[in-house]
Amino acid sequence: KEYRVLSDDERQRLHWAFNQLKQSGEYTNLARIHAEQVRGGAAHSGPAFLPWHREYIKRVEFALRQIDPSVALPYWDSTLDGALPRPADSIIFSDDFVGGTGDVVSGPFANWRTLEGRNNIRRNVGAQGSTFTEANIQFVMGQTNAQNILAFTAPQGGCQWRTDYNALEYTHGNVHIFVGGDMFDTATAANDPIFFFHHAFVDLIWEQFRQQRQGWADRQSAYPFDNQQCASALHFGSAIMQPFGPFRNRDGLSNQYTDNIYAYAPRPACPACSGSKWLFCDNSHGNPRCAAKVKVGGVCTGFSRGEQPCYGGICQGGRCVAGGAPVVRPPVTRPPIAPRPRSPLQETCFNENQCCGAWAAKGECTRNSNYMRDWCKASCQSCVPRAYALTDDCRDRHPNCATWSRTGECNKNGLWMTENCRQSCNKCGTSRAQACGGGGGGGGQTTTTTKPAQKCTSEGCFNENQCCPSWSQMGECSRNTEWMSCNCRVSCGYCVPRDYRYGGCNDYHPSCANWARTGECQKNPWMMENCRTSCRSCKNAQQLRGQC
Repeated sequence: KEYRVLSDDERQRLHWAFNQLKQSGEYTNLARIHAEQVRGGAAHSGPAFLPWHREYIKRVEFALRQIDPSVALPYWDSTLDGALPRPADSIIFSDDFVGGTGDVVSGPFANWRTLEGRNNIRRNVGAQGSTFTEANIQFVMGQTNAQNILAFTAPQGGCQWRTDYNALEYTHGNVHIFVGGDMFDTATAANDPIFFFHHAFVDLIWEQFRQQRQGWADRQSAYPFDNQQCASALHFGSAIMQPFGPFRNRDGLSNQYTDNIYAYAPRPACPACSGSKWLFCDNSHGNPRCAAKVKVGGVCTGFSRGEQPCYGGICQGGRCVAGGAPVVRPPVTRPPIAPRPRSPLQETCFNENQCCGAWAAKGECTRNSNYMRDWCKASCQSCVPRAYALTDDCRDRHPNCATWSRTGECNKNGLWMTENCRQSCNKCGTSRAQACGGGGGGGGQTTTTTKPAQKCTSEGCFNENQCCPSWSQMGECSRNTEWMSCNCRVSCGYCVPRDYRYGGCNDYHPSCANWARTGECQKNPWMMENCRTSCRSCKNAQQLRGQC
C-alpha cells in the first residue's frame, strides 16, 4: 500500500518493527549492504539496478516480517507530494510518518545512529532535486523495449546505446536529491528508512511496465545483452548479484516475486484517494489528482475549488494554521505481539544444494572454486552458520521452512529446500551422503546426483558460439549447465574478459584478421562470436534471437 493509505495500526506496527530491527543491529547490517555497493557492484549504473534493488527490498521486508508477520513494506508515491506548492511541506515529513528535515530528532526514526557514527539521520528536504512526476512515470509506460527500462545509464565510448536521462534510474535519483542529507549520497542513503519506501515505489513503476508491456515469459527473460562498452561486467545477466549470490542479475526478473511473494495496491486516485485522511483530491490544477495533505505551517496556496489541503488546521493567508476540528491521534503503543525469545537477526549462511558437503569432502572447494564459492558457502567455509550445525541431517535451518513447505516451495525451489528445510520437506529418510554418493562429514551437505561443472578444455575467457547470449537469456545456463559452463563461459558468468571488452562489434583476439584470411570464419563457429569485425558477423539482439 501507499504509506499514507496504511491504517493507524498498520503504520504503528511498521514503525515499531523498524525500530526493533534497528535495535537488534540487523537494520544497520542491511544498510551496510547498500553502502558497500559504492566500492563496486551492480546496484547502480546499469541494467542490474532494478533487479538488484528488488531483491534488496524483498530482504528488508522479510526481516520486518520476522518481527511482525502482519507488516508489509509500503511504497512512497512522491508524486502526491509533488502536487503541493511546496512539496517539503507534505504531511509525510511530520512525526506521524518519517519525521522532519534537518537532524531527525522527532518522529518514529528519531535519534537513529548512522553507519558513520552520527547520532541522527539527516535530511535537507526540498533544497534540491524533485519528487517523481507523472511525466516520469508515463515515459516508462510509453516504452516498448525493456532495454530502455533496464537501461545502460553509464555507457562508455563505443556503446551504441546513448544516455537517456528519462531512464528510471536517473529520475529515481532526483527523489534522493530532494530528500537530501543521508539520502543524497549512495553510501549513506539506506541510513534513512524513507529509502526503502522510495525504492518500493520505483519497484512498483517497474512492475507496472512489466505487467502492461511484457508477456509472462518476456518479463523474466528480457535482460539486455552483455556489453562491456555499455556497462561493467558486474551488470552482465549471468553475473552473480553480489552480495546475494548465488542469485544472478537475471534472476531479479523472476515472476516469482510478484506471483508468490508480494503485490502492489493501486496508487491512490480521485475522488476517494483510497479513503486516506492524509490525502485530498486536488481539483484546481487540471485533471483531478490526489495530493498529500499539508502539515501545519506549510504553504497551501493555489487550491480554489473547495479543497481542504491542511491536516490538523485550515488554510489562512496561504498557510496552514492549527484550527478547525481537533485531530485525535491514537495513542502510540507497542503492538500486541508476543515477545520473541531471540533477536530478529537472521541466519545468512546456507548451502544451495544438499550435495555441497559431499563435494567439499572431495576437494571441489579448491578445484572448482568459482562454482562452489557461490553455491556451497557453508561447506566451503566462506561463511560460518550461527544457528545450525552442518552435521545435522534432519532439521530445518530457517524459521520459515514450515510455511514455505505448505506453499509448495519443496517442489518449486527443490535444491535449496532439500538442503535447508529437510524436516519440513520430509527428506530425513535419505541422508545427504546416500543421496550424493558419499562424502559429507563436518564440512557438509548435498542434493541430487548432479555434480558441479567439470574442468573445461576451452581456453581463455570466450564464448564458443555466437548464440551464447541468446541461449543464456533462454535459461540454458541453468538447464544445460555442464555444456554451457564450458562453451558459453562469458554469457553464463563463469569468467569476465580482462583483455578485451565483450559486447562490441570488434575482434576479441589479435589473430582474428589472420585467421579470417585463411577461411576460419566459415569453418569455426568460435570466429563468428569472437572475430566480429574480421568475420563481419556483428548482430543485434533481435537478429540473434531469430537465428538461435
